[in-house]
Amino acid sequence: MESIQQTVTELGEHFNQRMAEFQRSLQSSIPATSPSSNVNAQFAAFRSFILSSLEALQAQVQLLSRQHDDMEMRCRRKILLVHGVPESKNERVEAAITKILSEHLTTVSIDETCISRCHRLGSPRSDKARAILIKFRDLSIRNKVWFGKTCFKNTGVTLSEFLTKERHDVFMAARQRLGIAKCWTKDGRIVAIGSDGARKHILTMAELNIFAPESEDPAPALKAVASTSSASTGPKMVKVNRQRKIAKR
Repeated sequence: MESIQQTVTELGEHFNQRMAEFQRSLQSSIPATSPSSNVNAQFAAFRSFILSSLEALQAQVQLLSRQHDDMEMRCRRKILLVHGVPESKNERVEAAITKILSEHLTTVSIDETCISRCHRLGSPRSDKARAILIKFRDLSIRNKVWFGKTCFKNTGVTLSEFLTKERHDVFMAARQRLGIAKCWTKDGRIVAIGSDGARKHILTMAELNIFAPESEDPAPALKAVASTSSASTGPKMVKVNRQRKIAKR
């Protein structure tokens, strides 16, 4: 669905560009006083009709994409991702994850019968343990595990919702613009806190751009860190450069 939307957007841009070129050529070849000058007006009306049709088509594709994303997210409502669990060669993922959950969660009793599906995501990696996907049989158990995620603080294990690609991209962009502490997910929706303290549920990048426009300048905190680090590393860099010059001489 995302590729279709991108194709429609590119088609509209290409059509608009070619139409503008053709219209300029038409206006230069047919004088305004010519009996055929009405062709310019007819062409302008035809161009306006085509562009409005493409805009309507793009709006329909966006609506279908939104509905498809909602359906996909509903299919994932019983799923959670667990990050930071060490990976071994001949592991039993179900046993390992139920042991970790039962050791840290005090509000719910977890065993292998509570889990419908459990496996790691992606191909094995030597530098990082893969996330574990857990699909629970009961939505209430899933919610108890999710709302008890604070029990894993300082353990190296974290939980996250299994977002669609579009919502994951929006979530990562929101965290970058607003900060980690002011952005989280709940029931597949991104919850963000603005500069005025107001909360907003965000689903699309367009909604994020309205709520928190992307800033060209870095945050003041990042500027302070950058200036501090540059000030502390300045003398060391000068000293190294001098040593290199002496060595060359």
